[in-house]
Amino acid sequence: MADCHLTRAGLAGKRIDAHSHVGVYLKAYLCGEFPYAQSLEGLSCMQQAHGVDVNVIFPFGPELYFDVQKMIAGSAVPAAEPVSPVPYAAENALLMRELFDCCPELKGRFLPFVCADPGRLVDAQLDAIRRLEADYPIYGIKISPVLCQMPVTRLLDEGRPLVDFARSRDIPILLHTTADPRETFSHARLVFQVVEANPQVRFCLAHSIAFHRGYLDRAARMDNVWVDTSAATIQVQLAREDSLLIAAGPDRFDADYSDHRRVVKGLVDSYPETILWGSDAPAYSYIVRRRQGEGPDDFEDFRLKATYEDEVAALDLLTDEQRRAVTNTNTLKFLFG
Repeated sequence: MADCHLTRAGLAGKRIDAHSHVGVYLKAYLCGEFPYAQSLEGLSCMQQAHGVDVNVIFPFGPELYFDVQKMIAGSAVPAAEPVSPVPYAAENALLMRELFDCCPELKGRFLPFVCADPGRLVDAQLDAIRRLEADYPIYGIKISPVLCQMPVTRLLDEGRPLVDFARSRDIPILLHTTADPRETFSHARLVFQVVEANPQVRFCLAHSIAFHRGYLDRAARMDNVWVDTSAATIQVQLAREDSLLIAAGPDRFDADYSDHRRVVKGLVDSYPETILWGSDAPAYSYIVRRRQGEGPDDFEDFRLKATYEDEVAALDLLTDEQRRAVTNTNTLKFLFG
């Protein structure tokens, strides 16, 4: 395995963004959606403009294995002759090459995760990841079941070797998570089945678990689970719009949803050791049409716009101690144990 270029000691005191994408979301580009791409150079400029030292990064989209025309129509079907021989093999390699071979001057600002599909060709995915780790450091695994249209619970059977790999390397897993009742891929009830079956693996559940109080409480009781605030601005906008993506009624975390900064402050007050700050860059904006479940009508159009500056502003109302916790201390525990 390649040695880690950034260590816990070297990251002490740094402001870390725990959730950001690099690369191309090809389906979004072909459909005229936004955002569709982000480069390391562009993200580095935003870091430096807004006082962020280091970003956790991972590939943006999974399309190089799939039939792109079918992806445009809303179905994740393997291509007859895929560009990537297995899910994410090409995207993971491109991420590492961009950072360490094309932009080595930026390597001190980024912590690369690899992406994985939780259920397809898992052994072949791991072979590709092992070849990659011979040359490049891998700090974690990111899994977005909804993009792959593969239930997260596959990590309990076909995808189990991915979890075993994370455990053997002592690296964490970051999971896209939602509370949308239509969701059959990434719903929190499914995510917790995986998390609770693997207490020796560290997990982060993304997007504030859709502000679901019960799931937030459940995460806070677990020693191996953290929750990130990625895309807080538009998540709060969805709450104001009473979107199905966000917990509703008595299930919703009690906060002032007129201001995303107040919601993040409330989360940190309530869960001081659990919350991580993350931007979801560049997906802090989301102007797309996305499949939300397996039914023929399970699609939703999103028109949500925010900026990196908005995501950084989520830290404004925190105390100095709280800012250190959510951008560094908690994050280092998630990353390194």
